[in-house]
Amino acid sequence: MLGPTKVPVQQPQQPGQAGCLSIIARLIWIAGGNFMLLILMAFIVQKRAFSSLDIVFWAVIAALLFIRYADIKWLHGTGSESEPATVKDWGRYARLLFIVAGGVWAVAHALLLLFRR
Repeated sequence: MLGPTKVPVQQPQQPGQAGCLSIIARLIWIAGGNFMLLILMAFIVQKRAFSSLDIVFWAVIAALLFIRYADIKWLHGTGSESEPATVKDWGRYARLLFIVAGGVWAVAHALLLLFRR
């Protein structure tokens, strides 16, 4: 007679353990996306006018916001102190990203318009 079969139980991921996808998401929203924004800003300044690069710039910002949200909501992302991140952390990240990246974009275009004359 056969005994009951044991089904392996998947252990929940501990807050200190980051999965591969979580690590990739974290690298993108911390470093890769910001580097991409910097490169795009250099190309925007070289163009000296509004172009499709501006749309790409804002699309990268939207993608970064989504990646950070996904990191928090589904990938159990962490904050700067290795504590579980919350939607409140995402709100702070979104505000900071809009202020810094949007501010740099606005100042760059304002200076380009000013020096164009």
